[in-house]
Amino acid sequence: MFSQSAVFDDVNQHAHSLQNWPQEYTQLSSGRFEGFLEDIQLDSVRVFRERMKQKVVQNTHTPPGKISLMIPHHMNASDTSDQARQIMADGVTLLPYESDFAFVGPAELDYSVIAVDQQRLSQLLSSETYSRLIGFNKSHGVKTDPCTLTRLRHHLAFFLQELSSISENPALSEYQIQQQIKAIEDQIILMVLAIYDTKETGISHPKRLGNQHNYIVQRCHDYVTSSDGSCASVVDICESLHIPHRTLNYSFHKATGTSPMQYLRAVKLNAARRELLQTGLSITDIAANYGFFHMGYFSQEYRRLFGETPSMTRKLYA
Repeated sequence: MFSQSAVFDDVNQHAHSLQNWPQEYTQLSSGRFEGFLEDIQLDSVRVFRERMKQKVVQNTHTPPGKISLMIPHHMNASDTSDQARQIMADGVTLLPYESDFAFVGPAELDYSVIAVDQQRLSQLLSSETYSRLIGFNKSHGVKTDPCTLTRLRHHLAFFLQELSSISENPALSEYQIQQQIKAIEDQIILMVLAIYDTKETGISHPKRLGNQHNYIVQRCHDYVTSSDGSCASVVDICESLHIPHRTLNYSFHKATGTSPMQYLRAVKLNAARRELLQTGLSITDIAANYGFFHMGYFSQEYRRLFGETPSMTRKLYA
């Protein structure tokens, strides 16, 4: 069993701490980042729980050989809908299988992900359900009643607590530890099977999450983080991607709860932060790489978003 638990004050350190789960985080809301990660990996099951205080865009690629779902513990659903956000606030999210996946997490986000080995599930699910799950290349939502969701949260929190305490119990032999870990692993798998197999959860007719608004936002995100679009303005983006300005504004409002200018400025500042941490380029050159040619403005906006100056970032984290 592998287990880690850590707190973070840097969005990039948090993103990169999840082993064998490639991802990149972009902080959207202002203030020093606060994050927490608990990650437990068993023979065929992985469970991790993440909490974040800030609004963050999560870009990831779900790992090979795993079928995964997300259970929300706390999620503010006021700024965007589940359909636009691509994850469920009041139900279970079935993550896409071995695919790129991005969503905008609201501030005060708290969720758990359960990932089970594909081969193990292929032997336990009906062929129809299994084929459906590995065919998802987009996230799907399964709405549950409040009592069911509360029960899932409590069971999962209990399992994580039990796993953490087993390895710290000096009275248990290695054999006893392994047997107790296996028993909890089997219980987690049974919980997952109940979600996938029970007709009441709606797994036979899950709701596909995401829409055209998400597609437009992702195109813009990818463009401004490319070499061609790193200095692009909102006008440049509309012209280069052939998106009417009104459509751009509406899509960002629906999918992210913020304006294109605010979102894309945050994306550029996050990209600049990664360069500060990963390269030896001067702060002036890094700022210019992302279209910030006035150092006073760059420092002001950088500090507004991250709660520190660019030079402080290098001193604290590089």
